[in-house]
Amino acid sequence: MSNLILNSLEIRNFRAFEHLQIERLGRVNLIVGKNNVGKTSLLEAIQLYASRGAPLLIWEILGRREEGRLRYSDHRVNIEELLTALKYLFYGRREVMSYFDPIQVGSMNLSETALSLSVGMYTRQVDEEGKRQWRLLQPEEYDLADSPAPRLTVQIDGKVSISYQLDNTLSPRLLTSEIKEINSVFSVANGLTKRQISELWDNIALTNLEKDVLEALRIIAPGVEGINLVSDTPVSRDRIPIVKIRSINEPLPLRSLGDGMQRVLGIVLALVNARDGILLIDEFENGIHYSAQPDLWHLIFRVANHLNVQVFVTTHSWDCVEAFQQATQENTQNEGLLIRLENKKGKLVATTFDEERLAVITREQIEVR
Repeated sequence: MSNLILNSLEIRNFRAFEHLQIERLGRVNLIVGKNNVGKTSLLEAIQLYASRGAPLLIWEILGRREEGRLRYSDHRVNIEELLTALKYLFYGRREVMSYFDPIQVGSMNLSETALSLSVGMYTRQVDEEGKRQWRLLQPEEYDLADSPAPRLTVQIDGKVSISYQLDNTLSPRLLTSEIKEINSVFSVANGLTKRQISELWDNIALTNLEKDVLEALRIIAPGVEGINLVSDTPVSRDRIPIVKIRSINEPLPLRSLGDGMQRVLGIVLALVNARDGILLIDEFENGIHYSAQPDLWHLIFRVANHLNVQVFVTTHSWDCVEAFQQATQENTQNEGLLIRLENKKGKLVATTFDEERLAVITREQIEVR
């Protein structure tokens, strides 16, 4: 599929992945595997790729796992804590000031779009034209250089490069990317926050995309006629979703209909906001009854094709695998692939199953999770 953002995937030196290759990706990709084989890490690597290494996203990723325990005061951060947090992103969790290979994420056969991310110690030097330039230091130069400073460097195939200074006067929250990002939305395992739901809803309110949101909610509650967001309390900025149910005069809080409705709302809002980009869903099955999953997968396939979204989803659920297989068989316009991550002799590897092999897996009840 030529219009896919990623038709294959290669990850180097990111979290548990020393070198992972997936030779083929589809429009919708379901990732399975045992605990601690890197399913969520794979989603994070793709999100990092889509953001083009945006520093704000890096701190968000670290924060999700409580790895970035940084204390701020007047926009100041302890540099040692900052560098300690960053090491969680690199394979082996080695000290980031040790000179080693950068994180790399991209398609295997499209090197011009590959992302490279590194942290190193730099010093200012004057070039032949009298301009002050940053120069990367080797470890043996650290003690000899004049005022060495750590920097985060992002490269796209070595052609587009930007370097962010990391010091105790600049909070990572103030760092913004200067490289154009690929649109992406991440629906985490425990669901979207009230603020995220509000922002995503505002993006599509009063557009034709509202119909897709209502269709998704009707998978669980067929009587849903409308949805809106209202303030949580008279003095709160947070808003909560409310729905109009057929035969009930007053609107109801969406959550009163069950956690599954809230989860489905988060997934479909993420989907319709990922137009021409990437949707990432962690632990798809959370809160969603197995009987609703086939219809939700059908909707995801249809909307992903219509809005040109590439989808990556993780699961532990056999019901989810079966529902996904059914959707792949019935949606011939889109390619659905199952990707199994497993640890083989200490190395994480990926195996891809297309529609035909996936049908055999579900028919024969072959364990792949």
